[in-house]
Amino acid sequence: MADRRRSTTKDKWKEKSWYTIVAPSYFGEKEIGMSPSSDPNYMIGRTIAVPVSTFTGNFKKASSMVLFKVDNCEGKRCTTKFIGHEVSDDTIRRMVRRRRERMDIVTDVKTKDFFNIAVKLVLVADQKLTGTKRSEIRSSVVSFVTGKASEMELGSFANYIIGDDVYGDLVNALKDVYPIRKIEIRKTEIGQREAPEANTQEPVEAVPN
Repeated sequence: MADRRRSTTKDKWKEKSWYTIVAPSYFGEKEIGMSPSSDPNYMIGRTIAVPVSTFTGNFKKASSMVLFKVDNCEGKRCTTKFIGHEVSDDTIRRMVRRRRERMDIVTDVKTKDFFNIAVKLVLVADQKLTGTKRSEIRSSVVSFVTGKASEMELGSFANYIIGDDVYGDLVNALKDVYPIRKIEIRKTEIGQREAPEANTQEPVEAVPN
């Protein structure tokens, strides 16, 4: 009787196929994982976390992850969209030590192609900051990040944020305000994309000669 039950039980793993998951085109459509599923529709919406070093080659950021969500499958190939990135809590804790001042800055920015993004930063100063100085630093950081986002489409901004150049640029942006010791963009979250504003200007009629 037991043998009959074993013979009629379906092997669910044999019913599943393996799907290749790839990054968006602005990340080179690099293969970022494989996942089994019995139906491609079940793949849609899955979140994939990939080390930043996969795209930058900087293995010092092994604890920083780029986040993608599967949005389409064709055959056994599934494409994704970038939904943000995050740095581990352990990395942030190592940044902040005793007798140093931590600043957390959260700001919403909009890219050139109308994607809304929440950008969360941690800054570490060598000593206690006055309220005025904290306000000046916050204003400079928000202005810099907002300006950068407005100049770039989502793909370019995503690569910039997970790369190394952004940190040197932030230090330079703050050098006349305060020499910040350490800066980390600890998290980004992609929000809704806004529709471009329609041109509501009334057409100008030609004046007859």
